[in-house]
Amino acid sequence: MKNVLLILPVLFCVSCTTEEPTQQYTTAIRNTSDKPLKILILGNGENRNTPVYDTLVNTTLNAGDVILKSSYKTPSFAGFHNGIYSIDIYYTKISFLDNNKGYICEKDSLNNLCFHNKVSLTEAYYEHDFTFENGIYYYDITQKDYENAHVLP
Repeated sequence: MKNVLLILPVLFCVSCTTEEPTQQYTTAIRNTSDKPLKILILGNGENRNTPVYDTLVNTTLNAGDVILKSSYKTPSFAGFHNGIYSIDIYYTKISFLDNNKGYICEKDSLNNLCFHNKVSLTEAYYEHDFTFENGIYYYDITQKDYENAHVLP
């Protein structure tokens, strides 16, 4: 009986752990088209509770360029919306420099200028929304995206 009383506290200590194992994930945006593009991303970059439209990215991407590369550790993949070092993307505008075509995507909007053949950056939460290469999950802007782009206002 004395041995059982000694073993019970040990079992409680061992079985009470609720921490999930974490993995490291690295995400980035990459231009795999052969055309330069301008990209503007607005969102909440400081994990505030109220929506704030910070300019997270406003740059030109040449073919092969990578931006917004970040790493985080969590139990499961969540794209750029990982909950710890989270950025919440509300608005993305991608415009190809040679033809005034591109995409405008807004979170929770039925905007018809967003992508029709893939998930936008505002909703890219899952591994299958990215291309995994050399340990990095890339959100690719592809040659097909260039070819299917909308005429922008």
